Amino acid sequence: MKKDQQKDLLYIKFFFNILSSGSQLEIREAKKEIKKFWNKNNEVFGKSKIIIFKIIDNFNSINEAYHKAAVISGMDLFFLALADNHFIKLKDFIVKSIQHPDGRVREAARKTSDWLYCSLTSRAEPFVYPEKKLLSVKQKKDQKIACQQYFEFVNELEILIDEYDDENEKAEYINEMKPSVNKSLQMLLVRLTDSPVYKRISRKPISIIPETLIKRKEIEQKLKKILEQTKSDFNLEDIKRIIYNEQDQNDLIRIIRIFDKGKGQSIDKLNEIILIINDAWNYFPHKCLKGFFPFEKLLEYQNKKE
Repeated sequence: MKKDQQKDLLYIKFFFNILSSGSQLEIREAKKEIKKFWNKNNEVFGKSKIIIFKIIDNFNSINEAYHKAAVISGMDLFFLALADNHFIKLKDFIVKSIQHPDGRVREAARKTSDWLYCSLTSRAEPFVYPEKKLLSVKQKKDQKIACQQYFEFVNELEILIDEYDDENEKAEYINEMKPSVNKSLQMLLVRLTDSPVYKRISRKPISIIPETLIKRKEIEQKLKKILEQTKSDFNLEDIKRIIYNEQDQNDLIRIIRIFDKGKGQSIDKLNEIILIINDAWNYFPHKCLKGFFPFEKLLEYQNKKE
């Protein structure tokens, strides 16, 4: 890395140190400086992932909710630069942050997530000129990944909304709801699903994407039901996290133990659980497959052979 770039990255690190601990005035000035820095040299923002990812990984060490919100809102231009190539990492951070108990943190996450929306829509429907020009091989690949990520993001939010659903909430419209995690999630979901791009790709002929999402949702419901029945200390997100970060087949055994734990399950019940876990393993995303899942890779291989 060139010395100038190293110097620029040190500036970025300095700005975020202010956002995570400074006064209200210092934070406002730091945000202005970040925007000026973008106008002067936005290329360095695309090389800032080491700093941004470290901030994300250490986010819980920021004590004040006000500073957490400041850091998230200060990331908006970095999301613009990084979202295409690092969508899952940034999306996971937003999903976690939008469940924060403090409304300032949730609102900052919701607004910064607009750049995830821009990344999804621009890749799901790439701009071509002239209008009827065919997409390149890379554009087609990026389009498929973006559609996958789009549907999975929407699906993940819908599951969380079900979890946070408040039966006592009587509001007819979202803007009438009292401030809550559920309201923040619903506002983000509406932003994604009201998009003309999302509506168009949702209306396309049934393909591997919606079919597997339907299957995945069925698996998720079955897992949640068994977790409740076994009174497990784990939840659905724990299982998805193990599968996503899997290293070897021992992780599959770890999931089976979550449900068994020596509780003396009958053979028939244990076999039923193992079948559902196998389905989850094959239909949930894996980090080592770059966010894809084994069944999708199998179909891709079969299609190539044909």
